[in-house]
Amino acid sequence: MAAIALPLFQPTTALTGNQFESRWEQPVTSSAALSKPKVRLYKFPYGNSAYRVVVTENLVPAALIDNPLPTWVGPTVSGFMRVQSLPENWDSYGGKRIGSDIVIQSLSILGQIMDSVSPAPSVVPLGDGGLQLEWHRNQQDLEIVFTADELPQFYYKDRRAGTEQQGPAGDVSNLARLLRNIS
Repeated sequence: MAAIALPLFQPTTALTGNQFESRWEQPVTSSAALSKPKVRLYKFPYGNSAYRVVVTENLVPAALIDNPLPTWVGPTVSGFMRVQSLPENWDSYGGKRIGSDIVIQSLSILGQIMDSVSPAPSVVPLGDGGLQLEWHRNQQDLEIVFTADELPQFYYKDRRAGTEQQGPAGDVSNLARLLRNIS
């Protein structure tokens, strides 16, 4: 179990199982090095409220407990805060507010595909109340679209090789591989 970002005034929903796996946690090498699960709370102030990222580290060696959050977390949470603060009709074409359920869904996928050294995505609002995560690096593009009423989809293009892929974002091992190619 790892991070969730929500405004502090909203109830926090704990994710369990593999709904959100933090890939930056290290595997345990021996049971002698285990400590009790530790919960860390990071606050990101924004306007009149704050968002929080709760990281629960289960069965992590004591020497690894104080590792900082991966560098992509701060910019990504800031992007989520920015798009969630947009008002109704933010684009003057009837753009809807981005709900926390879309943010939680995108965090779940990020937690499964990101490494501690992965580059932060750009967080882009969509007019239907969804959002898009984008990486554009090394002549490659990866975009994951979270619409308000459909399953997440991805699009990948390698301009060097002239190849493209697209499809459902549920194949997180493929997305993780594509992201490593871009990094």
